[in-house]
Amino acid sequence: MCKHIFYVWEAWFVGDWMKKILLVDDNRTMLLFMEKVLSKRGFDVITANDGMHALQVLEERPDIQFVLSDWMMPEMDGIELCSRVKSANYGRYLFFMLLSGKDDKESIVSGINAGADDFVVKDTHVDELEARIQAGFRTLALHNEITAKNEALDAAYATMKKDLDSAGELLKRLLPTENTMSGVELSYESIPSAQIGGDMLGYMKLDEDHVAIYLLDVAGHGVSSALLSFSVQQSLSVNSGHSSIVKTTLDEPPYYRLNEPHEVLRRLNERYISNDQNLLYFTMVYAVLNIKTGRMDFSIAGHPPLVWMHSRLGDAELVGQESFVIGAFDFVEYETLYIQLEPGDKVWMYSDGITEAEKGDEMFSEEGFRKAVVEVNEQPTTLQTELLVNSVRKWQQAEQFDDDVSVLVVEWKGNPEREQLCDMKLSTKVNARFFK
Repeated sequence: MCKHIFYVWEAWFVGDWMKKILLVDDNRTMLLFMEKVLSKRGFDVITANDGMHALQVLEERPDIQFVLSDWMMPEMDGIELCSRVKSANYGRYLFFMLLSGKDDKESIVSGINAGADDFVVKDTHVDELEARIQAGFRTLALHNEITAKNEALDAAYATMKKDLDSAGELLKRLLPTENTMSGVELSYESIPSAQIGGDMLGYMKLDEDHVAIYLLDVAGHGVSSALLSFSVQQSLSVNSGHSSIVKTTLDEPPYYRLNEPHEVLRRLNERYISNDQNLLYFTMVYAVLNIKTGRMDFSIAGHPPLVWMHSRLGDAELVGQESFVIGAFDFVEYETLYIQLEPGDKVWMYSDGITEAEKGDEMFSEEGFRKAVVEVNEQPTTLQTELLVNSVRKWQQAEQFDDDVSVLVVEWKGNPEREQLCDMKLSTKVNARFFK
């Protein structure tokens, strides 16, 4: 499309418009004389006998871009005509040359202030007049070339913006749609700082007893970061077979083994190690929660620490480890840690876009995040991430974030089978009373 626009413009650019001049003068003798002189020099001259007539001709002839106008005319003089066609709301760009019998500093200044591109005295030699007209057409040619290229760039930008908007919508569709799973309740916020971001989060059921939760943050912004986060998400979503990162296939029942979190990070590092063409890397936390026992195994790769909200104590703590990012070095090792949750405990994961939010010289910080978790803890889990992000917006006194922001919280509700068993016992007891 952009090439088509350029070729159309190019064909028009080399056409007759470079010879067209609108000559404006109320003196008929001077009009005929100037028309004859300029026509002999190869110009296509269109005439108008005053300023109002000139405006009408320009309205009817959009191919005219050069105006040579007398100064002194009735109804509308050359100065007013120049001001009209040089105003910001006029439909197109014109090169305007004022023709006057005066050759004084005050007249020249008045013409230039009105927007005139050039000023010529009537007794100027025709050779000089032609040279200055040719210079005016060269200025027009440069303007038209820049305008055409800008239009092509605008069209290309509009296409790119549309594609990025579509890509952003597709990435949103990769985010989880459910906020409850057996034994757990989850909530998240994911806010890219641009049309597409480098953060990605998710959770999935590995088997009847285990749920995997992860959050990653690719360095940088834009298409390359978004594509890497999409690729990692797809790698993690393969839940079976020899290509799975989260499971290892076995020959005996149950025919698989869940890979420990540090193994998952190690395999991701091997798969996405940087090279001379690809210098991207990412931080990540990957956790596996046993929904029956409440044990959460996790491993961190250069990512901010988890925030563990204790339901019984009503307070939260930071839980993490020093480690290397994924994709930067081939010699790193990762470690699996674990925490034992009690029913009602929550674990928060987040990207540094939220903790590095700024207000003046102050950062929100990981400690600020921990305190914010405690403040929203009494609210329903499904609302807590939204409330926390809004509290950071209020703190920084700005709606937008400078970096991608992702926040995820998972609450362990307790052993779902034990709760179901308790419900069955209660139901039996109630029914027995009812039928007694």
